[in-house]
Amino acid sequence: MNSLSCKLNLPLGPSLRDPSLEADLQARLDDGHRLYVVGDVHGHLATFRALLHRLNLGPEDRMVCLGDMIDRGPNSAGLVALLRDHPQIICLKGNHEQMAVQSVQMDGSFEAWQPWMKRGGKSTYASYIVQAEGDLWQAKQTMLDDFMWLDNLPTQIVLDHIRLVHAGYDPRMPLDMQGEKELLWIRKEWFQHESAVDPARTVFFGHTTTTKLGDAAGEVAQSQTLLPDGRPAWVGLDVGAYNHVAPGLAAVDVSTFRVVKQPTLRCDRWFERINTRKGKKKKNSVWKGEENLREAEVSLSFGLKALAGRAKKARTSTLRAQRELEEVGVVFPPGYQQDQTMGGFRVFKRAAQRAKEAALPRGPTTFRVYRKRGMSPDEVSRSRRRLTGVS
Repeated sequence: MNSLSCKLNLPLGPSLRDPSLEADLQARLDDGHRLYVVGDVHGHLATFRALLHRLNLGPEDRMVCLGDMIDRGPNSAGLVALLRDHPQIICLKGNHEQMAVQSVQMDGSFEAWQPWMKRGGKSTYASYIVQAEGDLWQAKQTMLDDFMWLDNLPTQIVLDHIRLVHAGYDPRMPLDMQGEKELLWIRKEWFQHESAVDPARTVFFGHTTTTKLGDAAGEVAQSQTLLPDGRPAWVGLDVGAYNHVAPGLAAVDVSTFRVVKQPTLRCDRWFERINTRKGKKKKNSVWKGEENLREAEVSLSFGLKALAGRAKKARTSTLRAQRELEEVGVVFPPGYQQDQTMGGFRVFKRAAQRAKEAALPRGPTTFRVYRKRGMSPDEVSRSRRRLTGVS
């Protein structure tokens, strides 16, 4: 277990494949349609949307996410919602999904599994709370439904010329005997093996960042070992959505090996926002926040900080709208609070208001008496009585 980078007491099961899905994907490839694979997205929803836009998928094209869609990033809940609803995206299970589903109890309830929470799960949990606008019960119900979907994802896809998997394969075991322990967790034993584990198929995988595979940050890695047809034995796709040097996502066309990259968008660069410490300058090599934070700031207080920020923006927007309405004649009653509903205000008709103002007599209705130099108080008093008609 230790050699596979998984030191947790997890109930790891056998491999799960979907024959009908594999037949559908192979038929699309045979008909000349595109099939893209993407590495670990880790909750970077905005960046993933931008990558989808770059790919410009046709109606019959497909994309496969190689696991680890959740954790670390700012919006895992929104990403899972997109993946479940998108008809052209297929997902594999990764080790982070495997950890997350341990929160689903045997009686169907949800109880956060602490080892998962310590490894990036806080940001996922918090993103569901934010999505539910602070309703913890609703957040848990949505997580239960999503996590059961994640638990039933296949762990590998095997086609005529390619294999798609999250972590890789153990070269010491027959391919058909490998389960979640190998497919979701293996690292060095897999990518440091010199020969191809499947001479007929290129293996596309994520899990291990490409910097550990000997490639530059942000670049797709390819094995130096070649198959008999000249293709690389494996292709590594976890280019690092938060690698601090060239963060982003990458997609590869499995037929042409064309790479499409999308840099991580500014709104998703949580690792830069937390990379500040009082009295110290920023360093690219240091990206941990306070209390060793290694995930998006949405994880703080389980999303309550993000909710507070959203509420603050809403209050500011409400105040701005109120002022703009007042400029065009919408008047709010005294003591009106920003968090109240918009009922209770009244609208003046400009024409009627002008008519009322026109009925008033023109000219001053009050007087101010200025004291001349040398005037005594008695003279000032007599001047005021004379002007006002008071004897």
